[in-house]
Amino acid sequence: MKLNNIVAFAQQIAPFETAAQWDNVGLLVGSPEWEVDRVLLALDITPDVVEEAHQKGAKLIISHHPVIFSPLQTLRPDNAEYLLAKYDVAALCLHTDLDRAEQGVNTALGAALELKNTTLYPDDFLLVGEPMESCSADRFAAFIKEKLHAPSVRFTEGMVTHVAVSSGGGGEGVELAAKYGFDAFVTGELKHHQYLYAKQHRIAAFDAGHFSTEDVVIAPLKDKFAAAFPTVEFLISEANPCPYRAV
Repeated sequence: MKLNNIVAFAQQIAPFETAAQWDNVGLLVGSPEWEVDRVLLALDITPDVVEEAHQKGAKLIISHHPVIFSPLQTLRPDNAEYLLAKYDVAALCLHTDLDRAEQGVNTALGAALELKNTTLYPDDFLLVGEPMESCSADRFAAFIKEKLHAPSVRFTEGMVTHVAVSSGGGGEGVELAAKYGFDAFVTGELKHHQYLYAKQHRIAAFDAGHFSTEDVVIAPLKDKFAAAFPTVEFLISEANPCPYRAV
C-alpha cells in the first residue's frame, strides 16, 4: 500500500487543516510514495517506539503527539527523529486535529467513561455528556481510574451529574465547564489555580493524567485504519506505556 493512501484516509478522519495554528500534524517524516505493509500506532514516538517499529518491520508509525514540534536543536543517534531517518520509518502525527475530530480523542475518552447523550464542541476541545448514573466525586474518581487504567486520579469534591471532558493538557477547559453549566470536568492535567477555580465554582474536577486520558484513542484509531486497509497490518505499540507510576 502506498503511504499516500493512508495519509489521505487520515485526512478524512482528522483533517489536518483543523489543527491548531501552533500545531504540527500530518506526514512529518517519510515520503508519500513509500510502500507500507505494517504500521505501528503509539501515543508518542520515542526512541524505544522507533526501535520497536524497526524490529517489527513497520515502515510507518501513526502517533498522536508530533515527533517534530519545537525546532530541532540537535540530531543525535539517540533521538527519535534520527532513528526514523536511519531506519526509513515514516511518521504520521494526528494531534489537535484528532482532538477535534468527530471520532477523535475526546470522543474516545467519553466512550471509555461510558458517558451518554454526548455532544462534541470541537472549537473548545470539549465533549460533554452524562454519567451512567449520578454519583459523588470520590466514586467517579475510582470509576475513572478503573476505566482509564490510570496510575492515579486527583480530584475536587462535588456531585457528578453533567460531565465535560478535555483530554491531555486541557485544564483550561474547567472554565468552559463552568460557563456551560456542567458540574464535573475530566482532563489529563490540572494546575493549582485550576483546582482553586473548580473548588470555587463547585465543579468536581478530575486529573487522570495526560497519557491515560489520550491513550484511549489508540485502539479505536487502529481499528479504523485496519478496516480501511485490510491488506496492511496495524499494531499497537508495546514500548509506549504510561511514563510514570504513582503510590
